[in-house]
Amino acid sequence: MKSNTVTPSNNGEILLLCGIPGSGKTTYCKWLAQQKRFDHLNFDELLSGIGPPKHLQLVELLKTSAKEFVHKVSRGGRTVIDWGFPLACIGLVRELEQRGVSVWWFDGDREAALQSFTARGDVPVEAFRIQMAAIEQGWSQIKDIVKGRTIKTVAAGPTHLASEEIFLEMFRSGE
Repeated sequence: MKSNTVTPSNNGEILLLCGIPGSGKTTYCKWLAQQKRFDHLNFDELLSGIGPPKHLQLVELLKTSAKEFVHKVSRGGRTVIDWGFPLACIGLVRELEQRGVSVWWFDGDREAALQSFTARGDVPVEAFRIQMAAIEQGWSQIKDIVKGRTIKTVAAGPTHLASEEIFLEMFRSGE
């Protein structure tokens, strides 16, 4: 029987949220930080050199040792990594997953995701198409890593699944 209790599994929980562009990854990560006290690591920004020094140091550590990165981050409490990783980094994502990082995929209606993505106004439409082509190309490898941890977060409209609903899906105990 499933319990309705919803809690992360331990204090050192590390989540990696990835998925199609426009699926609400960053919005959900910010919600986790504000509402559930997760440390939010926005890898796209950090890998560009933007962010707090303590987070930039973690990214530098990851570049040299995924093992040490996971060890250090897990000592700091609950962490969510927001990263629409390029396919070239699939080996690193696989290693993070093998070291206990819970990798989740945000998916949904592609047209709605495109609308959401372009509504931000900070990235050209062509970037969406390039990212989607890379996802399609690498889907078999991505699917092996996420192992069914996929949540349909974006639907026609576009509408996004409420953060609390995503949280409930991710942290149902007794499964």
